[in-house]
Amino acid sequence: MRYLTILLLAALMLSLNTGCKKDSDEATCQQFKNSIISSDKEQVKTIISQFIATLPSSNYTQQNLDALANSVQQHCTMNASALCFDCIQTLPSQSEIRISFMNGATTVEKTIDISYNSNNKMIFYNLHD
Repeated sequence: MRYLTILLLAALMLSLNTGCKKDSDEATCQQFKNSIISSDKEQVKTIISQFIATLPSSNYTQQNLDALANSVQQHCTMNASALCFDCIQTLPSQSEIRISFMNGATTVEKTIDISYNSNNKMIFYNLHD
């Protein structure tokens, strides 16, 4: 009987925890969309940095750029695709992820530039049309 009670409590805590995470993800995604629409680069930087932090590796590689785009697409109701890796020849070089989603009857499309720091870790660089 004691084990059944513990099992039920564990299942309840797990379901409550999962529900809160889903609500939190939805709030973050809505904030992300609003930040993209308003071109709030600092807020987009904060949220992209959170996505990067959840990846198994944040090293600046093609594979991790693809993983970042996939993570954004899976967690939020939007299209996200890596357009190019290390293709913008600046110092340091940059990559691009294209984001698109519906806002009412309008399609919002923006590009997020990803670069890297001195430890070769991906970082947000810019947001533009």
